[in-house]
Formats: sequence, C-alpha cells, structure tokens
Amino acid sequence: MNDFEVVIGLEVHVHLKTESKIFCSCSTEFESSPNSNICPVCCGYPGVLPVFNKRALELATRVCLALNCSVDTHEPKYFERKNYFYPDLPKDYQISQYKKPLGENGYLELPSGKKIKINRVHMEEDAGKLIHKETYSLVDFNRTGMPLLEIVSEPDITSPQEAFDYLTYLKLILQYIEASDCDMEKGSLRCDANISLKKKDAPELGTKVELKNMNSFKGVKAALGFEAERQKKALGKGEKIFQETRLWDVDKAKTFIMRTKEYAHDYRYFPEPDLLAFFVPTEVVAEQGEFIKELPLEKRKRFLKDYRLSENDVEVFISNRWLADFFEAAVKVYPQNQEISNWLLGPFLEQLNILSGNNSPVKISAANFAKIVKYFTEGKLNNLAAKKVLSLSITTDEDIDMIVDREKLIQLSAEADLNTFVEEAIRENPKPIKEYLEGKIQAIMFLVGQVMKKSKGKANPKVVKEMLERRLKT
Repeated sequence: MNDFEVVIGLEVHVHLKTESKIFCSCSTEFESSPNSNICPVCCGYPGVLPVFNKRALELATRVCLALNCSVDTHEPKYFERKNYFYPDLPKDYQISQYKKPLGENGYLELPSGKKIKINRVHMEEDAGKLIHKETYSLVDFNRTGMPLLEIVSEPDITSPQEAFDYLTYLKLILQYIEASDCDMEKGSLRCDANISLKKKDAPELGTKVELKNMNSFKGVKAALGFEAERQKKALGKGEKIFQETRLWDVDKAKTFIMRTKEYAHDYRYFPEPDLLAFFVPTEVVAEQGEFIKELPLEKRKRFLKDYRLSENDVEVFISNRWLADFFEAAVKVYPQNQEISNWLLGPFLEQLNILSGNNSPVKISAANFAKIVKYFTEGKLNNLAAKKVLSLSITTDEDIDMIVDREKLIQLSAEADLNTFVEEAIRENPKPIKEYLEGKIQAIMFLVGQVMKKSKGKANPKVVKEMLERRLKT
C-alpha cells in the first residue's frame, strides 16, 4: 500500500468581479430573482452577437500576473465553442478558450516553499444553475454568461493537505488583488480535482479520476483523502482504475461514480465565429500589474519576521487583509505587537462577530483601539473595563478618554482604595475562606470575584488576589 504516490491536479473556476456578464450587458448581481438577469445573448437566441467585456479581460490579466503566468501580447487570442449538452446550458455550447489561453506557465508558492506549477489560465462563460427538487429540477439562467476564469494546475500536488494549502493561498491572492470575492456559498469559486496514484519512481502517471461537487476546501481535502485510500485499496488488489468523474457525498463521506470522463475531442472545439481574435494590449498588462502589491505569502513572511507573532496569529491576519492593515496601523501607535495581536484576535473579533449579525459598521480607528490596549497593558483599565470601552467605541470611534471618564472605568490599583472591599469579601464569605485554608487554592478566585462585584468591576484583580493571599495568611 505504501508503494504508491498520490498525484493531484486542481481546476479552479472563479467568477470575476465585473458588473456585467462576459458577452452581454446583463447584471452579475447574485441575489436576484431567478431568471431575471438574462437576455437573448446569454441565453443563446438565434441571430444574437456576443460582445467581449473589456473589464473581464483586465481582471483576468491581473490574475495571470499575480500567478506568475506569461501573457503573450504578440500572439492573437481567440475564443472557441466547447460543445456539449446539459440542461443549464441553453446554447448547447460554452464560449471558452482552449488552444490559446490567456495565461500560461505560472506557479503558486506555498508556505512550505514548494511551487505548484500552473499550466494555464483561460477565460470562459459560466453555465446556469440547476435546482433539484424531489421529483423534478428547476433551471436558473442568471449565472449563464457570468465571466469565469479557469485556473488549471499541473499535477504537482502530492497530498490532500497540500491541495488545501494551494486552494487557501489561491483564494487569498484573488481576494488581495480584488479580482473576485471567491464566495463559495455563492458559487463564485468552485473546484474540480483530478487524482491518480502511481508506483513510486514510475515515469508514467496513473489513471486519473475527476472529483466534483465539493463546496468547501475542507470538502476537497476530505474527498481527496477518501479517493486516495479507495484507489490504493483497488490497486493493492490488482484492480483497474477507470477514467471517470465521481461526486463527493458529504453526508456519507465517500465518492460515487457520476459518468465516464470526456476527452477534449468529445467537446468538438472550434473557433467562435461571432467573436474576433484579439491581442492583449501591452498597456492592459502594465496597468493591471500596478494592482499587484504585497501578496499573501509575502505578507506572511514579513509578519513572521518583523512582528515575531506565532504562525497561527499570522495566518489569521493574512486571511483578512483589512484586519492585517488595522493591526499594522495600531502597532505604529502602540508598538507592542503581541498585546495588539491578542486584543485584535480576541475581544475585537468577538465584537466583530456580534456586529456582523447586526449589520453594524466598524468605525473605531486604529489609534483609538491602540489606546484601549495601552490602557489595559499599563493597568489603567482592567479586562472587563477595557472590553466595555471597546464595545462603546467600536461603532462610534468616540474618544477613549471621554468614555473612561464618563463611565468611571479607571482601574483601582491602590491598596488603600481596595482594602474596604477586600475586608467585606472576607467577612461575608467564610466557606470559600475555609476551603482555601484547607488547600483548595482556586477558592480564592471566588473572593476575587466578590471584590470585583463590590467595586463595580473597577478593581485590579491581580492586586486584589495578592491582598487576599496576604490577608488570609495572617
């Protein structure tokens, strides 16, 4: 069983972030009523003529450059008809690129340092969407004609985890360069995986199986893991693997056959007669290259080096470019990297999750947020008070000092200010004191809580604990 190597190639389909479809002026808005964003062009009525969307070309070129692909500006490109029948394809063909893709010979580097080669990046139009009911299916053609980019890797991926990492960083790149929102729930990013097994050191690849119907990166990883084991067992028994398309059943956590796999000649490609061949303008390549700044892997390396955060913290930051930018702005105001990170990835994200459910906008500036962290770190605010200040300022950006003064949140750290509360807590709670003196160390935290309650959350819990420990020893 260990004599086999896993070989994986991925085909990722991405909706480009344009306002209109690739060959007509219909809207690309997602949450529209079924079959409302359609016209004779995207539905393939006789006699209509498609018109190529320049914005789709610009964004597609940007993606090619971000993935280190070569974009030939000297050789003409053209679209072709990919012929096949399916209920959600009204024309019975798809306008796509085959022989002359927009970008070729690129790569995507993983955090491990391995570079996954990218064979091609080509443009095409999307098909519609089938909505399956118990006894019938409905067709929504709104997605028909959406500008779609297909990104095809070489079979360089050698494990389900590596496939997961590739997809994660590909998605981040596309979001960083603002080419797509990559929302898998909306279908704007979809993935098909080809997997085969071969004998170690064998020059030829094994028979590949295509996997479909995976709606998350975790699903891709799980499906590839199952399929690798299925093929290993079959090959170990001397059985033959057939080239076929299999679907992933999420509930049963297994793949099952959908159809035998088509070959390129089955689609009967030929040049699209209604669209002229075109050259990619050199100025488009230059302009789109300007949009490519610091990409996710570069940011990851810099954050690890410059801020010395844990890899887990850095992964969260690079997964959200806005959050990463906010972190860097806050650190400039209060250069305590770990403290800023702890509060951003803790209380701040907790508040953010609450706000996302209420559709409330975040208005707090990085400077005000940094001041909250500074006051907490220096002991001016305790944990509860700092969280309260954050909750009051996150949607208003109100001055932090004004909130602290108005709410009377300054932490009490002077023992003279705390002594009365400590004595009352001791006098009123003989049971936890008895337990503490008998060796139950955690009982003292109940007393700390009582002091916090009496001080209305203003007491410094660290100072309170030290005072109680000294008092109970006497």
